[in-house]
Amino acid sequence: MCECIGMVEITLAAGAVPALVELLSADGAAHAAWTSPESSDGIVRVYCEGPDEPAATARRIEARLTEWRDLLGGTPPAVRALTIRREDWSEAWKRHFHPFRASRRLVVKPSWEPYASLPGDVVIELDPGMAFGTGQHGTTRACLAFLDELAERLGPVSMLDVGCGSAILALAAARLGYRPVLAFDVDVDAVRVAGENLERAGVSGVVLSCADLAEFRPPAPCRVVVANILANTLIEHAERLCAFVDGSAPGGQLILSGILSAQYDEVRRHFAALGAEEQERMTLDVWTSGRFLLRSARVADSARPDVNQRPL
Repeated sequence: MCECIGMVEITLAAGAVPALVELLSADGAAHAAWTSPESSDGIVRVYCEGPDEPAATARRIEARLTEWRDLLGGTPPAVRALTIRREDWSEAWKRHFHPFRASRRLVVKPSWEPYASLPGDVVIELDPGMAFGTGQHGTTRACLAFLDELAERLGPVSMLDVGCGSAILALAAARLGYRPVLAFDVDVDAVRVAGENLERAGVSGVVLSCADLAEFRPPAPCRVVVANILANTLIEHAERLCAFVDGSAPGGQLILSGILSAQYDEVRRHFAALGAEEQERMTLDVWTSGRFLLRSARVADSARPDVNQRPL
């Protein structure tokens, strides 16, 4: 029997996609989003519990879109319910993913497309599957740029990727020379895809785990920690995230992303109260990401090292 997926497809102005993704995430919806380079439209797809659910889900989303009309602006989004085969969905998004330069040295390319690299390029090859993280989103691009900059300045230091998705940040860190590199995600499918991407890239020694942020314990604090997750989650787990950072001299770096620009100051103030000093911020589209310095170790009991972590 064919395994099918129920989903709701929302088509709207490309500039409104980031805001809709944030609103849907806060509302508890599982989604994937992209903006087509050939079009001014963006597409957001919301997964349903089963193939029989999309019609009801579409009605709920239409009601939400009415509530969010002022936040999204522009032409009202078009909504339609779909039921498709899982393998068809796994292939459909590929036409929107092409090689692109993510930072001064980093180039991200899909595994199925060729790319003629230039001198100094660090090429990241991905097949993200259904995991979040092709690197095209403004939040991910900011993280990649920060990692590239820090790698040149700090050399081979430890790095932790919180909520790794497709492992694009962990893979980039390993390629840039970070050692060791740790990554975890709560989503089992994301961890599976992350492992496949690391294996395909020939990257070994990355410590990859499936764990919830509230439960994860690194083997040791890391000199660079990246958390590309939602603003509310960053605030909720702020103390824990700071505890992941090795703040011994000359200090550790904490990169915070996944933050709508309107929410950034609230996130910054919350982390500043824990001793995180903002060093730099980057705004791409409607998202703002920040790089923070922590000068003292903050290892809470709930985040102390776990010697049971093992590299893949």
